Amino acid sequence: MNKTTTAPLGAETIRQYELDHVLYPWVAQKTINPIIIDHAKGNYVYDLSGRKILDFTSMFVFSNLGHADDRVVRAIADQAAKLPAVASAFATEPKAKLARLLAEITPGDINKTFFSTSGAEANEGAIKLARMATGKSKIIARWRTYHGSTMGAMALSNDYRNWACEPSIPGVVHCLDPYCYRCPFGLTYPGCDLQCAKHVEDVVRFEGGAKRVAAFIAEPIVGANGVIVPPDGYWQKIREICDKYEMLMICDEVMTGFGRTGKWFGIENWGVVPDIITLAKGITSGYVPLGATSVRPGVAEKFEANAYVHGHTYSGHTLAMAAGVATIEAYKEDGLIEKSAELGKYLLAKARELQEKHVSIGDVRGMGLFVGMELVKNRKTKEPIHDGLVEGPRPPTAKMKVLAEAMKEGVYCLPGGVSVIMMAPPLTITKDEINHAVDVLDRALVIADKETEG
Repeated sequence: MNKTTTAPLGAETIRQYELDHVLYPWVAQKTINPIIIDHAKGNYVYDLSGRKILDFTSMFVFSNLGHADDRVVRAIADQAAKLPAVASAFATEPKAKLARLLAEITPGDINKTFFSTSGAEANEGAIKLARMATGKSKIIARWRTYHGSTMGAMALSNDYRNWACEPSIPGVVHCLDPYCYRCPFGLTYPGCDLQCAKHVEDVVRFEGGAKRVAAFIAEPIVGANGVIVPPDGYWQKIREICDKYEMLMICDEVMTGFGRTGKWFGIENWGVVPDIITLAKGITSGYVPLGATSVRPGVAEKFEANAYVHGHTYSGHTLAMAAGVATIEAYKEDGLIEKSAELGKYLLAKARELQEKHVSIGDVRGMGLFVGMELVKNRKTKEPIHDGLVEGPRPPTAKMKVLAEAMKEGVYCLPGGVSVIMMAPPLTITKDEINHAVDVLDRALVIADKETEG
């Protein structure tokens, strides 16, 4: 019996084939009833019936350029016709161009890049770089963060998703995060005197300081776990701590990079230059999988005489390189980094208008086109509307009910950690589209309001 076919599949066949043969990430398989997407263009994706859905979270915060941009599609097609793939030991024009572009746009003197295929791989590379470059093993990371689903990246992340994979790699130590809305120290900014950063220094000292700690890693703005924006001064203090204890500062820009926060890279909002920066998602707007780990000269020079003992089969894959070049050039051509800063202020203001209308919204925060609304059961106590640290099957939460209702009206939003709704539309979004999405959420949030205590 012939098990394959080139004929188009109907909706029910597609759905059944996927349910029978695909393992979906992060969910119990029996709960799945996927929407089938047929095509996409601009800020919309379309199902098989032709119904259009506004992509208000850039899928998994990667479609920064929107969908099916002709320039990127053409660059991929042209490269596929000429040289679709070659081993990483060879030099190619698209790899040379992309490496040069990254050297030009990344912060400070960052100028050398290792290419992989995902953000998780980029962070795995950062771990190995830090350990090999410093000769030390310990990495300080933060709770309530996410760096990817591979073993090393999950060890950095340390949220409920990695519990099933423990024990993971050794040498990773966690500290508290700069979560002003829920300050773990019970303090208020700026009177807190940045206790969250001082706490990091305490952890570094207790873990052996300059003799034992290789690096500190964090997202400039926490992404999947709730769009948590640190207070001004936090990152400057972290840079001082890293210098004091001879540690490398690693910024995970997988989600905050490429214009998401109104700057090319999130850390630029605080005028700080990391030693290592990890990239993915917006680097190709998701058109071809690509990750990158970029470093300053002081790190790169460690491998001039000593081998960089790390690699991937698809490092520098020509299709990904061509997509990356075309994507970055499109960002520049269309002024999308500046547009993100401008429209980000508008989106944040609209989210705060929702907060004034809905008692279920306890906090609104963000930067650029990267905004989170945190749902609470009680504004005074700040009790989350549900517990985000629950593994295994759970009943539908208020947050997921709100997002499901929005999807019924053709607006796709992504759930963030705890009880946060993430709004991170493509940088090509318009004010009219923001208004439409906010109006839909306005109606859907009534569901959450009914589950509050006031």
